Amino acid sequence: ALRDCDVIPRLEFFISFYGSFEQFLVVLKRNRYLFSTSLERLIQPNIALLLKWGVPDIAQAAQLCSKIPRLLTYNNPERAKELLIRAEQLGVPPTSQMFKQAVAAVACTSKEKVVAKLEFFKRTLGCSESEAAMEPWYIVERPVLFAMSLEKRLVPRHYVMKVLQEKGLMNSNMSFSSLAAIGEEAFKSKFIDCHMDSVPGL
Repeated sequence: ALRDCDVIPRLEFFISFYGSFEQFLVVLKRNRYLFSTSLERLIQPNIALLLKWGVPDIAQAAQLCSKIPRLLTYNNPERAKELLIRAEQLGVPPTSQMFKQAVAAVACTSKEKVVAKLEFFKRTLGCSESEAAMEPWYIVERPVLFAMSLEKRLVPRHYVMKVLQEKGLMNSNMSFSSLAAIGEEAFKSKFIDCHMDSVPGL
């Protein structure tokens, strides 16, 4: 349990790390264990791990830990290392501004699902000039794609896109990421219901 004498030093540490009290509150809402976790035993060593791994400075480490607050509270450094390794395997170095998006992408998805989705994206996203040479950077810039179901959303929508483009009923420059991001009702209305007569069974 926290002692009264610990509260002010902790607040000072987190305000300094995150840059403001307001930003600390934002992060605290995402990880309620943050304030009660040991600074010396866990939080400071986890920050040191990020810097040692190649994250350029404290400011970028704070940005990364704002996006994935549990990086600071892992009680096993191997769990944090695993996320960092998986993010690097997407082809994004820790020195990149995109590294936090890469970590966020792998943090919310199992290793097996990341592999399956990357294979799907590489096979299917040659649907516009900008996506023809599919690379992990494309996915990392759009981490929302990793949160979508492969079977229920990504594969069916890619099928619809392919069929409509082959029949000239959809702009060939339409990006798959834009199509995947459309809400379910809007997608059904715009891309399925209005083509039921011309494409039966869509």
